[in-house]
Amino acid sequence: MSIPKAAGIETEYGIIILGDPHFSPFLVSQQVLNTYQQTGSPAIPTGMYYNTQTGSAQETAEQAAQDVHGDSSLAASSNDEDKDDPEYVDAAEPANESANASSTATTTGANGSGETAGTGTTTQVLHYGLGSLMLANGARFYIDHAHPEYCTPETLSPRRVVAADKAGERIVARCMSAANRNGSLPDGQQILIYKNNSDQKGNSYGCHENYLLSVDLFEDLLRRRSHLIYRYLLPFQVSRVVICGAGKVGYENKTEAATFQLSQRADFFEMLTGHQTTYRRPLFNLRDEPHAETNTYRRLHVILGDANMSEISTYLKVGTTQLVLHMIEDGFIKADLTLADPVAAFQQVSRDLTLQDPLELENGSLMTAAEIQRVYLELAEQYLNEHDGTEEQWHLWDLWADVIDALQENDEDFLSTRLDWAIKKSVLDRYLDTQNVTWETVAAWQPLIETIVAAEVSHPEPDALGQALARHVGLSWADYAQQREVFFTLRRLDLEYHDIRQDAGLFYRLQGRGLVERLLTDDEIAAMLSQPPPDTRAWLRGKMIEKFAPHVTGADWSYLRLRDPDANQVYRLEFPNPLVGTERDLGRVWDRLRTPGELFAYFQHGSQEALSG
Repeated sequence: MSIPKAAGIETEYGIIILGDPHFSPFLVSQQVLNTYQQTGSPAIPTGMYYNTQTGSAQETAEQAAQDVHGDSSLAASSNDEDKDDPEYVDAAEPANESANASSTATTTGANGSGETAGTGTTTQVLHYGLGSLMLANGARFYIDHAHPEYCTPETLSPRRVVAADKAGERIVARCMSAANRNGSLPDGQQILIYKNNSDQKGNSYGCHENYLLSVDLFEDLLRRRSHLIYRYLLPFQVSRVVICGAGKVGYENKTEAATFQLSQRADFFEMLTGHQTTYRRPLFNLRDEPHAETNTYRRLHVILGDANMSEISTYLKVGTTQLVLHMIEDGFIKADLTLADPVAAFQQVSRDLTLQDPLELENGSLMTAAEIQRVYLELAEQYLNEHDGTEEQWHLWDLWADVIDALQENDEDFLSTRLDWAIKKSVLDRYLDTQNVTWETVAAWQPLIETIVAAEVSHPEPDALGQALARHVGLSWADYAQQREVFFTLRRLDLEYHDIRQDAGLFYRLQGRGLVERLLTDDEIAAMLSQPPPDTRAWLRGKMIEKFAPHVTGADWSYLRLRDPDANQVYRLEFPNPLVGTERDLGRVWDRLRTPGELFAYFQHGSQEALSG
């Protein structure tokens, strides 16, 4: 029997400053993170950074803790995002290539160093602040590759994963608002943050999923029986784009031209497997960093998904993946669905707006993405019947079935109120209708517009070049201004969809008008702002931070270190079993543990072993 698939989501957010063409995304991200204490919930610094005008560096966690708590004995905590990859940074950017775009901003260069050029001298200006926080709701909020990143607490329930992810949006938005209000920015400048995956300049940033696996399944996938990846896992993950793609205008990374895609991330994947996440990205990530007892558990790090705004898209993304992993671990899937070329198939699905373009399987058969999803859906029905599926699993299955039916019947009314790519495309379709423009017209003009925009930087007469190119491809130059405005408005609307401000973001305006179906209540999200999920070790970790924050000198996913000022002692509590340390385990005694010493004594006298399972 497979183990419970605790799950969580890490989201890197795009960030800009409107009105500042030379902003440092690192420093702006740090401004946002530094405001977290103003939200009112306890948090523990697990790392601090300094940055000068000539570069940036991270202090060790020991140094950070010594400055924050006066404890130089803190064990170093690790940032689990991309620390071994070549660093590049960039940020989301509105469609500022267009002179007619309604909002503009410029990102820094790829190194994000905040360097100032042109003076002939260098002034060392020290900017010092937080780099990573563990929160009382069990989450982690930190800076990764100059992006603000929020990692939800681990939980068994896909519904709670959605609530935790949405709580993360609200926390990031609150911190952004606080940073905009604190007077640190010149008049006319404003920080904006987007939950998207691409800056439209060839840079992508991730939304990664994490799933608890047994050590046996992980070893099978990575070392002993890697055919399981190709037969069962990648066909599911490639085809699920039709359910959980976030939608995107245009294309990047020198891939095939597209006016609209289902996925924001598909253009950026070039390999089948690999350890890296920021270059030559693999469909299956080989990272082996369990944050748990390595003899029992591993963590599957999924990097090919989009950052979703729709609650239903996130719910299906996480919940269906949990089910498929259960079926793979129990040896339940027998059908060989190996794709002939998974990387090409990923981009093919992303570009197929008809949902009818068949994918070639290695055995020569042809199946659409929706047909492949239906195979998994039917297997999941059998699996849940045989394994006494929970009420939540059956709710998820019912919604999955409804979505697959709608995809195969091309039910736009159903899809455009539930799935991100379809919601976004319906908005863009309505805009094009108001301009009497079709996607075919956009496709015809797109290469010309992009060529002219690129030429404007260096060509002495870009308009003359444009007129010649228009004649060559049979387009009327008289229509250029309108088509350029249409093209960049599509990009602007695409970006505005991911604006996390509930009063201004396009997605939230649609949701507020009842045009988007919801999964959650606002109360469910509000609860996750300050409270950890009850069903994993995140409950214990969050509760310890909530109760003992002034005494915690170090924290990571699987341990906390506390100083007891009364006894002049430092205690380290480890919880390597992600499934132990729940409210059910400890809720009945929690209120009686009033000091770090009492907490440690409780675990020392018979209960510490329980945390290791």
